[in-house]
Amino acid sequence: MTSRKNLVVVLTIVLGILAVNGHARSWDLAIVIGREVEFLARNQTVTGQAKLAEAVTLSGVAYDDTTKTMYFSDVSNNNITLFSNDLRDKNFTLKPLLKKHNKSSYIIAIVFDTSRRTLFWSDPMQGVIMKMHVPLDGPPDEPTILHNLTHHSPRGIALDACNSHIYWVNSNNTNPSIERSDLDGGNRVTVIKENLYEPLAVAVDHSNKKLYWIDDAEGVRINMERSNLDGSERELLVHPKGHQPVHLALDNDSIYWSDLVHRAVWTIPKDAKLGDLPSKFRSYQSNHDAEPAGIVTRDNLVKADCSAGVNVKPNLTVVHLDETSYNNLTTSTEESEPTTETFHYCLNDGHIDENEGKCQCRLGFTGTHCDVDLCHNYCFRGSCNINSDGLPTCRCNDTFIGPRCETDLCKDYCLHDGQCSVQDEKPVCKCKYSEGARCEILSNTELCEVFCANTGPVPTSVATANCGCAERNQESAQMVTAKEDNEYRTILPILSVIVGVLVFVIAVLSYYVNKFRKRPRIKKRFVVSKGGVTPLTSRPQLPDNQCEITIENCCNMNICETPCFEPKLRAAAPGTNGSKKEEKNSLLDNMEENSW
Repeated sequence: MTSRKNLVVVLTIVLGILAVNGHARSWDLAIVIGREVEFLARNQTVTGQAKLAEAVTLSGVAYDDTTKTMYFSDVSNNNITLFSNDLRDKNFTLKPLLKKHNKSSYIIAIVFDTSRRTLFWSDPMQGVIMKMHVPLDGPPDEPTILHNLTHHSPRGIALDACNSHIYWVNSNNTNPSIERSDLDGGNRVTVIKENLYEPLAVAVDHSNKKLYWIDDAEGVRINMERSNLDGSERELLVHPKGHQPVHLALDNDSIYWSDLVHRAVWTIPKDAKLGDLPSKFRSYQSNHDAEPAGIVTRDNLVKADCSAGVNVKPNLTVVHLDETSYNNLTTSTEESEPTTETFHYCLNDGHIDENEGKCQCRLGFTGTHCDVDLCHNYCFRGSCNINSDGLPTCRCNDTFIGPRCETDLCKDYCLHDGQCSVQDEKPVCKCKYSEGARCEILSNTELCEVFCANTGPVPTSVATANCGCAERNQESAQMVTAKEDNEYRTILPILSVIVGVLVFVIAVLSYYVNKFRKRPRIKKRFVVSKGGVTPLTSRPQLPDNQCEITIENCCNMNICETPCFEPKLRAAAPGTNGSKKEEKNSLLDNMEENSW
């Protein structure tokens, strides 16, 4: 019960200090774990905690130090994927920013550009990097696609405020890379491509103009590396074992990353050398329901003096709340008297007027911090420019006119399918089958051609034109028939030739087939005497001791016809002359054996 009261006290103190003047600083790092956010100082002291009832599983976190607003992404919420929260609100109630339109949406990392008030995020499931303008007043704009990274897996992203660049890692291990582009999506280049396996997170160090990233190089060990912003002078910082990093963050002195294996946030100095071991900054082993995810640091978010390469820090008194300090502080915000000086952020190249203590904005911007872009969403269909009086003017595209290019001159102007264009800010029609300034006049010929094709009632103008639609339709039918006849006249001779050739081929094949089937059989007749002495003298009268033998050529017979047999003795017996008489006797002997 006591610890719960302390939690409420700490949270009230943190939010109370912020609510007094909006400038006191009471935390250096913020870490999201599950549905909670934890605020810490650099000395590892917890200065505040909050449990977000509207969230399920928080992942990405970003912070706008100008408005003291924190942004969160939720990877498990079925309704809302992006939230915002004003830290000056004591109740710490999340405000929905983006509803979940696709079940496969999975926003891992987010960053916020304060100067343009634009939120960027990566979605590896959709393979996109998105952006959304978040004005100071009113609802956010509709999100738009900055990069459609098909077949890629964008995860960690980082913002380079000095050069107006956004960096992201492609974690697809078949083609891993670290890329960057302008904040409008242009000038996309690959910064790091060689010797990468699965880069997971990236961060930009504004103070030293360096790029940091984590690569899950071997599955067992990870590589913490850095280089110049263009990828040159690459160096390996640390090579720890058994880590599964998720998010990466920097401040002026240290590097921080969240680790799922040890359920912890690790840190190492930015000037570490290879061989140095990281230390555990914060452990969440006792929390078995959630794992640490997104990390945001305040030092690396303050507007950088890009020309000097160092951060311009506001004159703040940093309040660190340790356990001893809890007893000396009260929950009343009125009794809290943090020592601080007021300051202003002048965005978009604005500067402080020392006499009035206010921001003097350059042309095209207004607001307390010069954060309102007068050209933002001003022109509907055209480009916006700021005139000499500091007011937005539009240069319209296509057929649009008006102070904000809101009027389309050609809308419903040209009749009867006329084509409209704008000349000297006036609509001009190019007619197809009509006449007049708006193509409103149809001649009798064109009028009849148009309306005779219709099946509806004939207008009076057509009737007076004496179109004769029936005659026209009959002529059209005759033309169609004539066209079909011409086609038939062309096709029929070709078909006749083909049929004739086929008939000729069939006739030739039939002739040769019949010819082969009617080949004559070769027959030989022999009359022999059983005694082998008396020759045949008369065929009609055969004595008892004589018979007639007919031998057919077996090569001309089918197997179903009279069978042939091979005599047993084809050759003459050894020692004989092979006379005809002996052959006949042998033939008669074989016939008797095979016939009876």
